Amino acid sequence: MTADDKDGIEELARAIDALFLAMRQGRSIVVAPDQLSIAQQALLEALLNELALPVGALASAAGVSVPTATRMLKQLEAKGALTRTRVPEDERRVMVELTADGRELVTRQLAHRREIQQVGFAEFAPEERLELAVQLRRLTRIMKGHAPH
Repeated sequence: MTADDKDGIEELARAIDALFLAMRQGRSIVVAPDQLSIAQQALLEALLNELALPVGALASAAGVSVPTATRMLKQLEAKGALTRTRVPEDERRVMVELTADGRELVTRQLAHRREIQQVGFAEFAPEERLELAVQLRRLTRIMKGHAPH
């Protein structure tokens, strides 16, 4: 902390910027054709706990726009990871369901990501991890509350 940053805001901002950059760099890694990108994983993970969900719900859970989600879902459907079905009562609404292969792929990649995270998270004591999780969730709520609409 510098003398002109007595409250630590600039130091925290720099730390968050560095974390964001590291996460962006991790997202830009080219994945093999039989793998999902982090954005695709975020879109599909909600389906691990549901039989089917509408495109809008998946987009919201992943933090992307509906057109972006639709484009990604079309690509994933072509790869056999999911099926999209129009709702007969409302042709505008599309429900998405993982195929068996898609469910296995999302589950396998989530497990692999957790293994990698465990290595890094082991650098923190258990109580530090819990406190960090609380503070990160709090920061996420604050940042979402101040995001431009």
